[in-house]
Amino acid sequence: VIIMLSSVVIGAFTDRFRSYYMITLVLLVLGAFALAECGVSLDENRGGDVRWTMLAVSALLGPLLPVATELGVEMAYPLSENTVLVILQLFCNATSALFIPLFQVVRDVGVTMTNNADAQVDDDGAANVLGSGRPPYTFSFYLMILLCAVSAVYFATFDGKYLRLEAEKAKKRDDNSSTGQSL
Repeated sequence: VIIMLSSVVIGAFTDRFRSYYMITLVLLVLGAFALAECGVSLDENRGGDVRWTMLAVSALLGPLLPVATELGVEMAYPLSENTVLVILQLFCNATSALFIPLFQVVRDVGVTMTNNADAQVDDDGAANVLGSGRPPYTFSFYLMILLCAVSAVYFATFDGKYLRLEAEKAKKRDDNSSTGQSL
């Protein structure tokens, strides 16, 4: 629900001002900070804070795909909006599917086992979550923070033109000039 609401609000703001690039960059940077706060909350065993910061992460990173799609449509004009959406969605799904095995491989990096004699090495991680150690996938979480930060830095170097906006402005100028000449 939070992702949907934030997508509607941010999408309306973005469509009104046509600032797809800046909004995407702000969402990436703020999302990286929110993910970092989640990581701090994980380390300090602050369960309530993790829940609230995860909600903030969903509100900040959830609208990225719709805004990125609009940005892609602006950059790839006159290519069809559906074509841009399908290519972007396919790339996002394939990339996220590739990260699942990577995160599984690094699942226990940095995880310390509790000193509980009943805890088994091959358990499902419940001893770490309920005990004093870091939960499984903590390192994967740090990789997500790094991925978001690197994406923001890479995206900041982007230098493109809003081709659809330029075409709409040119059409409006042509319409205004032809209306002025016919009077």
